[in-house]
Amino acid sequence: MRNLYTILYYTILYYTPNSTAPIIGKLCKKIRGWVCRRIFMATGKNINICTKVYFGNGHNLSIGDNSGLGPHLRCYNSRLTIGNDVMIGEDVLIQGGGHKIERTDIPMRLQGGKPQTDLTIGNDVWIGSRVTILPSVRHIGNGVIIGACSVVTKDVPNYTIVAGNPAKIIRYRK
Repeated sequence: MRNLYTILYYTILYYTPNSTAPIIGKLCKKIRGWVCRRIFMATGKNINICTKVYFGNGHNLSIGDNSGLGPHLRCYNSRLTIGNDVMIGEDVLIQGGGHKIERTDIPMRLQGGKPQTDLTIGNDVWIGSRVTILPSVRHIGNGVIIGACSVVTKDVPNYTIVAGNPAKIIRYRK
């Protein structure tokens, strides 16, 4: 049954207007949320899945209360756990897994892929627009802010503000 909801999501709901669209936006938000509750491993209350969010089959995704996935989010080859009160901006890329590159006698495209990686995003996190999170990242702490257009290459400690390429700590929130 989960696969049927996934097909429904990607064939119809993926293209419905964003939650901010006048008149129909709130209805689209509710329908996408209802369907994603049946796809994701776990969902909290009051989730917001915006338009054109790609999460694969969604079976390895958990999202907490009052959290949202921004428009055009892409989540590839990652087991993703999102805490409560998380805001993820537009055009965010969460890249898990990767390609094997160890052998030089075989083209990289023929060496196969690396397994899915785990990423945990804590509570009260704000991830700005166009952020890229690479497979080397396993944990983004509580209370973190990631500036727009940043490339996150390593774990982010609690209550920090990071930005840049690669993302570096700008300051602490406490």
